[in-house]
Amino acid sequence: MKFLFSLIALIMLTESCNSSKETIEATNIKNSNKVQNILSGSYNITQIGNHKSISSKLIITFDDKSNKVTGFAGCNSFFGTYQTQDASVTFSNIASTKKYCQKEIMDIENHFLKALKSANLFTIKDTVLSLLENDTVLINASKTGVPKSDTSIAVTTNKSDIVKDNYQTSVTYKALTRGSFEYSRISKSNIAISTDRSLKQIANYNCEDKDWKELNTLIEAVDLETFQNLKAPSEKHLFDGATHATLAIQIGDIEYMTPAFDHGNPPKEIEALVNKVLSIKENAVKQ
Repeated sequence: MKFLFSLIALIMLTESCNSSKETIEATNIKNSNKVQNILSGSYNITQIGNHKSISSKLIITFDDKSNKVTGFAGCNSFFGTYQTQDASVTFSNIASTKKYCQKEIMDIENHFLKALKSANLFTIKDTVLSLLENDTVLINASKTGVPKSDTSIAVTTNKSDIVKDNYQTSVTYKALTRGSFEYSRISKSNIAISTDRSLKQIANYNCEDKDWKELNTLIEAVDLETFQNLKAPSEKHLFDGATHATLAIQIGDIEYMTPAFDHGNPPKEIEALVNKVLSIKENAVKQ
């Protein structure tokens, strides 16, 4: 009987210790967020779970006025909502575009989106954001615009190289709903147009030198560092059945893609570029 009482007492003591530990950890996280408890702005993802070396440039942006979260997950743009209270955070309605990339890129993206949905706590220390599930760190990220010691994470491109075509450059515009699909990809020598989601049927046209030079000038004017973080001026694309579009710039092996926006109403920063792409497409079809 004494042994039984002792065992029960030991179990209760263990549970009490675990509960105290969780309370202390939660309190520490809460205290660390007292000064910096507003989750807002853009961050470059530097670590996802055990993945500490990320070749793709992943970005997450928080709008504390609308409680919307957007970003680039390595292959696809994503969007959703979030709520915070003290150190707690909850992500909801997370969705993404449906592009397919290399397996290793898709693996990282899947880990990231899964971690985002599992996160329930956050800390902000100086310029570093950590998203956690209880006491487990799921994601680390650094504030954009802050120099990072790991230069392999940052991707920079010389705009003069784009104009000189030292990199293979192309622009892709997609507009789709459940029942429709439009695809246009323009490079220096080719215009590829398709309404086939599998892209097995593609019509190819020649790209005129004049059109390509004008398109390259517009590409040169784009800020590639913020390109993947542009805000859509309207939100019809968030509703089921509405046509949403994306614009992607491919430079060598690196692709920069905008978040989804309403077809016909792109962000002002790329409006001229989108209009030029659509104009080249329409003229090509008339040939």
